[in-house]
Amino acid sequence: MAIVNNLQKCLESPYLFEDTDAPSRVPGLLNMAADRLEAATNIHSYQKGDKADIIFLSYEAMFACIRALVYTKGLREYGLRCLLVAVDVQYVKPGLLDARLIQKFQTIQELKSSPEDAIELASAMVKRTLEILTSAQSAKSA
Repeated sequence: MAIVNNLQKCLESPYLFEDTDAPSRVPGLLNMAADRLEAATNIHSYQKGDKADIIFLSYEAMFACIRALVYTKGLREYGLRCLLVAVDVQYVKPGLLDARLIQKFQTIQELKSSPEDAIELASAMVKRTLEILTSAQSAKSA
């Protein structure tokens, strides 16, 4: 199957689909992001473990955040490309999420980052994700 490059094509593919249960998975994803970020920070602070572990755990924290953002919209994915397309359309293009975070996420995925940068980026992604979701929740309550 060809690489899909827009939200509609992703939704027509098997790689992104509507799931009314997806929002209920968001708390677990946020917990995972916090756990992975904490583990990366601890490994770095205590200088125990491999630097690649720090980068990978930071990547996992960012990945959980991206999923949480998309799952909040009632979508689930079976492919990273469509997940990134969905987050781009729903959060980056409207100006809610800095495109550089997504670009750096892809760099971290390739383990092309320093441990310090990976932790910093994961921290920024977790913080921004929580801000976005808290703001959305406040808007629903109002």
